[in-house]
Amino acid sequence: MSARATLPLYLASASPRRSQLLSAAGIAFERVVVPVDEDALTAAYQGPLLHLGDYLARAKGLAAWRALRAQGRVGRVLASDTTVLIDGRSLPKPADLREAEAMLRTLRGREHTVATGVALIDPARGDLRSATSATRVRMRDYSDDEIAAYVATGDPLDKAGAYSIQHPDFQPVATLAGCHLGVIGLPICLVGALLGQWPALPADAEAHAGPIAPCLWSGECCAPLPPASGIHALPASALPDV
Repeated sequence: MSARATLPLYLASASPRRSQLLSAAGIAFERVVVPVDEDALTAAYQGPLLHLGDYLARAKGLAAWRALRAQGRVGRVLASDTTVLIDGRSLPKPADLREAEAMLRTLRGREHTVATGVALIDPARGDLRSATSATRVRMRDYSDDEIAAYVATGDPLDKAGAYSIQHPDFQPVATLAGCHLGVIGLPICLVGALLGQWPALPADAEAHAGPIAPCLWSGECCAPLPPASGIHALPASALPDV
């Protein structure tokens, strides 16, 4: 058995959705939550907006890595961050119900991009690898009454962009092009590729112009899915304490 296979995997996220997706994929992990100042990190970011989630995922992963090292624990660290991008800006988690309503009105009937960054610190490899899953999402033309009813549930308050694609009653999304699980918060295809457990895509995915059949992870995915070639790595020399 390889050293990598024997190392525990730590998920640096408090999101129950990410935990559920990893568990459903049969990936064993322990959860570790280390707070980071996402507002300050976002304000300091100067790269392409599409890769803001990747940048935040790396920062979260490194914060968890340092905390684990301080406790004498060694393992792989997986982190993720989801951004909702429209009109040249990223919509964060709403501060209150009024902001949630405003975000949902901004998104209504329009297309936006959900970009989820995934990062993995792997001491066996001595590097940090990361990638971005970008999905184009078009919202349906929901009514003001529907917005008010959904916001009253409180569900939008812990969601970037103030919505969850999987909400059973609101169901805000009309169509998508890309990774469905990336919109939920964790593209399992990229997680598997980073872990080296399976390819990032089904073998015939890039040949499809519509729904991927079969997709190994979600029947809601549509081409184009995030390619394995989108993964990039930072060497150990560029990472503190790795």
